[in-house]
Amino acid sequence: MVYYPPEKQFDVDRIVNQKDCSSKSDSKKKVNTKGTFSRKIIIGLYIFLFLVLLSGGYVVYKANSTFDKITGQQNSVVKSLIKMLPFGDNFFQILPTEDEVSVIDKLKNNDLDRLNILLLGIRGIGDPNGGLLTDTIIVMSVKPQTGELALISIPRDLYIDIPHRDYKNKINEVYSVGASDEGWQRGLRYSKEAVSHVTGLNIHYAVSVDFEAFKEVIDILGGVTITLTSPFSETNQFEEGIIDLPAGTQNIDGDTALLYARARFSSSDFDRSKRQQQLLISVKEKALSLGVVSNPVKVISMLNSLGNHVKIDAELWEIQELIGIIYKIDTLSIKRMVFDTSKKGLLYSSRDSKGSYILLPEGGNFDEIIKVCQNIFN
Repeated sequence: MVYYPPEKQFDVDRIVNQKDCSSKSDSKKKVNTKGTFSRKIIIGLYIFLFLVLLSGGYVVYKANSTFDKITGQQNSVVKSLIKMLPFGDNFFQILPTEDEVSVIDKLKNNDLDRLNILLLGIRGIGDPNGGLLTDTIIVMSVKPQTGELALISIPRDLYIDIPHRDYKNKINEVYSVGASDEGWQRGLRYSKEAVSHVTGLNIHYAVSVDFEAFKEVIDILGGVTITLTSPFSETNQFEEGIIDLPAGTQNIDGDTALLYARARFSSSDFDRSKRQQQLLISVKEKALSLGVVSNPVKVISMLNSLGNHVKIDAELWEIQELIGIIYKIDTLSIKRMVFDTSKKGLLYSSRDSKGSYILLPEGGNFDEIIKVCQNIFN
């Protein structure tokens, strides 16, 4: 049997429609050419996607390891990725629950008038000079719906009832007491209880940062900018050396910023609190201007530093939401309060039974301090 190609079998049709078929043939050639080109594009996209996943995989691995340390949770990144999905909140829970509405849910629903985050600065584990004592105690209070921010500094020498103890001491001891009971999580919890008692504010989250994290983050940011109305120097306090800054606007690195934040011999503990607030705002502004959160290189650099030096009682998915809120803050109209021994500072100095310097509230209670904290935005 002789085989005839399709074009021979339909010779008449081919002749009649020769012109049309020629056009189709040309079209097929073009389609084949496009198909080859498309395959090359697809292969290229696969290669690109593989490289992205490879680098992204490292970021995820690094982030997961680090945030497990920071938050005290296991597989924090994986859990948070699930939480960020549309159905994430109920991924592991099929039946409805009667759990209390979370802080983040209240924020998303505009049901939270104020978000209060406690910031603690410590020397760091292993420091012989009281590594777990809090040199910095600042409440960052945000009105999410307006973007307003208030920074409230609590002096470390404030004399209070230590939570879950039957004695009084300085508030800077609270974190250490909690940590000795059951690790840093308990330290944050006790600190929130103590600061809530003093300020009358519901403290939603707490974070502790040690000296190393403070320095390294500022260096990763390329330093921070501060403006001094007069020269500032501290020549006697530090073994690391002296700090001597001229008046005017300048960029300072992590080591200098740490000394600037800690210095108090040439000024006072209250002035130090004001400088700490100034640096906190500068860090926020620099991070915002650099778009740090969207920069994988800077994120990885920060993760390398933060793992063992920052602790927070929030999960990663919560941290993501909090960062979004903090980035929207209007830093041009910040309310600031440092409780001190000035006329309007509501504190006075005294001595405890051991002769140690302490600070006590005017009137014998924290009622006036609570009023100031609750009405700070008015």
